[in-house]
Amino acid sequence: MKVKTLMTRDPVVVELPATRSYALEVFKKYKVRSFPVINRKTRELVGIISIKRLLVNPDEDQLAMLVKRDVPLVKPDDNLKKAVRTMLERDYRRVIVVDEEKRVVGILTVGDIIRRYLAKNEKMKGITIEDYYQRNVGVIWKGTPLKAALKALLLCNAMAIPVIDDDGNLVGMVDETDLLKDSEIVRVMKSTALSASSEEEWILESNPTLLFEKAELQLPKKPVEAIMNPDLIIATPHMSIYEVAQKMSKYHIEQLPVIRGEGDLVGIVRDMDLIKVIVNRR
Repeated sequence: MKVKTLMTRDPVVVELPATRSYALEVFKKYKVRSFPVINRKTRELVGIISIKRLLVNPDEDQLAMLVKRDVPLVKPDDNLKKAVRTMLERDYRRVIVVDEEKRVVGILTVGDIIRRYLAKNEKMKGITIEDYYQRNVGVIWKGTPLKAALKALLLCNAMAIPVIDDDGNLVGMVDETDLLKDSEIVRVMKSTALSASSEEEWILESNPTLLFEKAELQLPKKPVEAIMNPDLIIATPHMSIYEVAQKMSKYHIEQLPVIRGEGDLVGIVRDMDLIKVIVNRR
């Protein structure tokens, strides 16, 4: 199967020059995690901008400084296995599809592969997710403040994280887009002490400070419980890749908590995990 069969044609792109505030509005409008970035004049691909790069760099306003430029590219006639291998090797959730002039003609995401291939391929009914889900995952308590929850997400290098109650029971999931909905960029005054060299110490009779303005990502002072998704769609270790792909496609989600027995959380299965079956099959 070729890339052009599954790719999304003429995807939404962000044009440079642009600001981070403009990019934030685009993310909120389309509710996706990253966009191709192109040069407004030449229409050539510049790179990719992601929600995560905006969240961890709140002080940078010029979008050009936040764009990830070394991104994986494929051509429309490349085969699917090559595209998937590229995603996995580079740890990218999408590959940009370009023509010979390096202009964006499409985008192939993990979600495209889930919806248009794995969820429709009945051969996947015979393969369980047992070998594909993540066993070691981070969790957060439902009372965790949003700022701490964001830090946990970034440290786990995850898109979403399970939420547990006081008894350790799974009660929800929270992801980057949930946090982004209630966030805003504010400008605050910071100060730093100025130190003098030994030659200058005789001049300085006090400890002067330098004041400067800094942009910060501000999150409301409320717990994860207030914004998490409590309506859980779950998987079990013996479900097939076909079944899980269908759930992801139907509910427009990218990861499912995996439970065993009476709701015992044993891991998470991500869409990125499922596509590994494509390169593993002969």
